[in-house]
Amino acid sequence: MKSSQPLYLSLYEKLKNQIIEGQYHSNDKFPSKRQLSEHLSMSHTTIEHAYQLLLDEGFIYSKPRSGYYVSDIESLPVINRETYPNNDHLEMHNESNENSQFKFAFNLAEIDSENFPMHIFRKYAKDVFEEDHLSLLQRGEIQGEFVLRQQIAHYLFNSRGVTCHPNQIVIGSSTSQLLDMITNLLNQEKFIIEKPSYPPIKHVLDKKNMNYLQVPVEKNGIQVRPILESKYNILYITPSHQFPTGHVTNLKKRTQLIQWAQQDEQRYIIEDDYDSEFRYFGKPIPALQSLDTKGKVVYISTFSKSLYPSCRIAYIVLPKEILSKYKQRKLKEGNTVPVHIQHMVAQFMASGSFERHLNKMRKIYRDKLNYILHHLEKYKDQLQIEGALTGMHFNLTVLNGLTTQQCLDKAKNNKLKLEIYNYDDIPLEYPKFILGFGGIKQRELADYVKALINSLIIK
Repeated sequence: MKSSQPLYLSLYEKLKNQIIEGQYHSNDKFPSKRQLSEHLSMSHTTIEHAYQLLLDEGFIYSKPRSGYYVSDIESLPVINRETYPNNDHLEMHNESNENSQFKFAFNLAEIDSENFPMHIFRKYAKDVFEEDHLSLLQRGEIQGEFVLRQQIAHYLFNSRGVTCHPNQIVIGSSTSQLLDMITNLLNQEKFIIEKPSYPPIKHVLDKKNMNYLQVPVEKNGIQVRPILESKYNILYITPSHQFPTGHVTNLKKRTQLIQWAQQDEQRYIIEDDYDSEFRYFGKPIPALQSLDTKGKVVYISTFSKSLYPSCRIAYIVLPKEILSKYKQRKLKEGNTVPVHIQHMVAQFMASGSFERHLNKMRKIYRDKLNYILHHLEKYKDQLQIEGALTGMHFNLTVLNGLTTQQCLDKAKNNKLKLEIYNYDDIPLEYPKFILGFGGIKQRELADYVKALINSLIIK
């Protein structure tokens, strides 16, 4: 739309196109003028003019004391179903057809939903929807509900050694949302990120056209020398289980990075504590934030693995200097996590159920990983495994002479879906795949491993 066009005409055309494209069905209730005025921050007059045009052209009709409704779409002469297909339906259909070819898939970012204590969570869901909790129907606190921030602070101190006050915590719906917020607060244009890197940070920086230096990751963590030699001030790092390599940053490098950050007041480290809850071998390594004595580490984590992905709760711990900047901002994004969900999770944590659930899942995931590694051990001359110390994925390099395409063809014959490790800019010498195991049912694990071996091994 052209900027010179009156605002009510732009709105009219947008709403009309939504109706034509099938985003509304016949007789669907249309948003009220008041609702749309508040949602779009437009004047009531602008909304009224746009609605009048839709009424005049027959796209919507009104019912006294009820509101506006979408007209019988099929009778509208401008509708052409071949011209305006339901694209979402087509995409879902194609994806469904593709996935139907496979019986097995080592998918990333999936949890073992069968072992989630749904009965306990259901109880807390019932509790927060009782009549005497009508206050939860309000907007809630902009940083997130205090009861949840309090539980997160307790949990972080007990499990990761992170020391913080609940007021330093801001809750959001995703890592990307919080990264967007913190990059605004830091007000820096030059970032250091890992190579290969966790996709959300690249997406945020690319979207904002911010400069970044990519520093390679070794088996013991990100290379420190390029950071020390650079003039960039902000480091983003996933030290607990680097994605996608799976490598863990050792204590020596963590200490070096903390010292680097503390040498300049403009320097900060953004620590994404990815997969820190699930470490299966050796002693837990403390979070970077727990080593920091001068407020130079911004800590980010999420409940997507420790609870379930659809709960959409992530959180960030702001050092006091950055917290002050956050407080001073006049325009803050409202909290995007439903208040009821926040209270349910807070009760789940306060009762001890969250800790018991984590302990249980840690054992379940360790058993799954051990089962897979045990059966792949006999083929160690053909396969190289990396990143299996912690987390819910590992990487597999095929060393027996098979090409990537040959591996994929064999996998397809075994109805196995493989995800190529495709995160580096340089070509890989050998076929490499990234495998998630969290969502595989225990009783089906043997069949999954058999399909994997039949696809990648030369016997």
